[in-house]
Amino acid sequence: MMMAIAAINLASCAEEKSETDRDIQERILNAVVETQFPEAKVWDSGLVVIDYQQGTGDTLDRYEGGFFEYSTQALSGNYAETTVEELAKELGTFANSNYYGPKLFQIGYQSTYAGLEEIMTGMQVGAKAKFILPPWLTYIDGVGSAASTGSGDWNVATSVIYEVELKEVITNILDWQIDTMKAYANTHYPGLDTLKSNFYFKKLHDAGGDTLENENVNVRYVGRLLDGWVFDTNIADTAKKYGIYDSSSEYEALSVQFAENLDTMVEDNSLVRGFCMALKEMSYGDKAFAMFYSEYGYSSSGSDQIGPYQPLIFWLYVEPDEIY
Repeated sequence: MMMAIAAINLASCAEEKSETDRDIQERILNAVVETQFPEAKVWDSGLVVIDYQQGTGDTLDRYEGGFFEYSTQALSGNYAETTVEELAKELGTFANSNYYGPKLFQIGYQSTYAGLEEIMTGMQVGAKAKFILPPWLTYIDGVGSAASTGSGDWNVATSVIYEVELKEVITNILDWQIDTMKAYANTHYPGLDTLKSNFYFKKLHDAGGDTLENENVNVRYVGRLLDGWVFDTNIADTAKKYGIYDSSSEYEALSVQFAENLDTMVEDNSLVRGFCMALKEMSYGDKAFAMFYSEYGYSSSGSDQIGPYQPLIFWLYVEPDEIY
């Protein structure tokens, strides 16, 4: 009898070991759908569409970009993140240091989860969707394998509930940046044109001081996106005004090693190119406005809260030279 029990236990262990990560996640997801979302439609890929409302605007096609508002939840219903400011405030998770607003998703460029591309492609502006993204659809198309039954290609370990709304379709990201910057300039600095290709610059105060030399210069700055969100500053009062003050920061002037060669200046200081381009136009004591497209900023990758292909704005002040 004992040997029979042992044999049964060994067979049970063998069966448990043969269950893959995907088997486990499918079982969990199926249970959630059956109990919480029995009316949901399950696509062949495993994507679970809970609700879908058609839009009436432009259609998002492959090899285009779409700006989406979105929120994510665990299967338990607890929110993980949101781009919606009002919701963040309701949840008590709002922080001025977080960016709230539509995020760019690119379709067909190996940068978006396959499951998100599947439901986003063909959406029209104004469309809203609530769906469950299973982990086996969180590979990047062209990088992972849709046929994988393990978890090696997954970027997320468990299923996630998404709520998305398409706000804008971008057919050409460069044209979008150019048009956006031009509109900003026309609104805030009428008549201002680019100083160089996709680079706007205007002196707000010309101190008439000496031109910058190949030495350390002290710079005060405020960095913004075009919608006004302040993402960085080394001015304490400004940080307090916009709710991003950090008591652990000393808010000292940024010491920049100036150089005649722009590439050298960018590399030596680990600064974005547009920031250094602006300093090249300034003298000691000057205050200036600079706006430039993403190739002079954080390019297609973005940085922290700054999304890909985002034009940037900087207000700059070069502190007077000690000798001047």
